[in-house]
Amino acid sequence: MIIAIDYGESKCGFAIGERFILRSGAVKRKELDELLKDFKTVVLGVPLSMSGNYSTQSFKVLKYAEKLFWKGYEVFLYDERLTTKMASSFGIKDDDAFSARQIFLDYISNPSISQKFQVLKSVEKEIEAKGKILYVETLPIKNINGDALTKNYSLAYLHNKKGNFVFRNSDTIENKYDTVITKIEFKNLAERFLSESGVLIYN
Repeated sequence: MIIAIDYGESKCGFAIGERFILRSGAVKRKELDELLKDFKTVVLGVPLSMSGNYSTQSFKVLKYAEKLFWKGYEVFLYDERLTTKMASSFGIKDDDAFSARQIFLDYISNPSISQKFQVLKSVEKEIEAKGKILYVETLPIKNINGDALTKNYSLAYLHNKKGNFVFRNSDTIENKYDTVITKIEFKNLAERFLSESGVLIYN
């Protein structure tokens, strides 16, 4: 049995079931913990901006995912940006519950579209990073802050906690960077953001 949640600070939509939805609705945020006590698997919708980047609400949901993780839940994250828009287009007023049902149905039909939440840690490493710094799909290094680009929700959350500005959509990055820190498999993507005298560093 799983529960899908459209998380809000005052009200949360939910959908419960296994292969099919058995129950759905909306509860006040303070009632959510009581509702969750009978479950081990939680699917959380992560709201993104329509440009595909993270929003303030994205990181509030990811903070809640971390809270659930430490309580022992298995948490999966799903891009929910279209669910509320769908509810509006169908003239549905209870959009919290509608969004939760859509998150549930999408997850059940294709679990691979979700990401399992993980608690990640910064890397301790001595490197020479100068000027404007961009991390591309890699862990942050302690004492080195900069912007970050990642589609990994758990990694994005770690960068955000560290104080880095996080992009999800690479097409919205207009700056060039003096130092780009990445992994070898993301070399081609990372090189797009280097300044003329910029340096690529593998982490």
